[in-house]
Amino acid sequence: MKSTEKLVYKNSNGEIVEFSYFSPFTPLEFSEALDSEITSVKNNLQDGETFVSETLEPRIITIDGFFQLSPTNNVLERRLRKVFNPKLSGTLTFQALDFVRQIDVRPESLPEIKKEDRRGIFSIELIAHNPFWREVERMEFLALLNPLLRFPLVIPEGGMMFGIRSSILQTEFENVGDVETGFRVVFKARGGTVVNPWVTNVLTGEKIKILYTMAKDDIIEVINYPGKKQVLINGVKSFQYLDRLNSTFFNLAVGRNVMGYQADENTINLDVIVYYSPAYL
Repeated sequence: MKSTEKLVYKNSNGEIVEFSYFSPFTPLEFSEALDSEITSVKNNLQDGETFVSETLEPRIITIDGFFQLSPTNNVLERRLRKVFNPKLSGTLTFQALDFVRQIDVRPESLPEIKKEDRRGIFSIELIAHNPFWREVERMEFLALLNPLLRFPLVIPEGGMMFGIRSSILQTEFENVGDVETGFRVVFKARGGTVVNPWVTNVLTGEKIKILYTMAKDDIIEVINYPGKKQVLINGVKSFQYLDRLNSTFFNLAVGRNVMGYQADENTINLDVIVYYSPAYL
């Protein structure tokens, strides 16, 4: 690793360890391995095989480094073993200047620590069951009511606009990652009630619809990530309001995406924001 780079591990308890040339834990080597599994079939008298599919195995990440041993205590050794608890999941973040990537991981075992020359030499092995690195979440505003009020406020005789909507029911954006990815969408009833909001993939016709009448200031969040599908209404789990007959948890394709939004009534009252993290090999 270079002096401008660092790795930061944060476990599910919020405890953090940083590996960099400016932290007590100095990195020596960072490596990762990502294998794939190919499925094929062989028919009678066939030369070779027929390809069926290819899937990626979990990513294995290894961090090697050292820390200075103290003659009076083993605080740093204790910290490594406490934070990299195999019973806890975590997030590993790689930073190099403005370049940031994250991946969800879990320690495969307690850190291996050897003591020599007044140094603790450690090796930490992590496994990422979802093998993709990802960016910090991006935001796409499908609909947003921008206020036009300024103070002191003077209303002319002909009246005035109090706000202007920034969307025409759909937005085009690009998934710059290497693979398709999930997302989360937030609906907010800003201007009044909204009946049964939904978000749609304009290019495929797939949609996610919530059968719920929103009062003013209600917030619905739909989480659509691998292994995590949730509907939250004002922070409360509310998966029962998903329109199961007409909803599909679609992904964002690599490259161009066009997403739209609508509601059965009062679409004009909606703010809609999509959050997603491009995923990388």
